[in-house]
Amino acid sequence: MKIKEQTSRRGMSLRELSRLTDIRHAALSELSNSKRQNINFQHIEKIAEALDIKDIRDIIDLIEEP
Repeated sequence: MKIKEQTSRRGMSLRELSRLTDIRHAALSELSNSKRQNINFQHIEKIAEALDIKDIRDIIDLIEEP
C-alpha cells in the first residue's frame, strides 16, 4: 500500500483521509502500515476518489506470492 506516500505528497493526514472517505482511521493506518491481510476494494475506490487518483497502481502494488 502506498497510502502514506500519497497522503504525504498532498500534505494530508490519515485523519483527514479518514474524514474524506468515511473509513476508520485505524483501518487506514493498518492498510498504510501493511498490517492488514485483506483489502476492501470499496475502501481502495474511496481512497482513490479522495486523493484524485485514476490509476490504482498509484495506491497499491500487486505482488504475486509463490
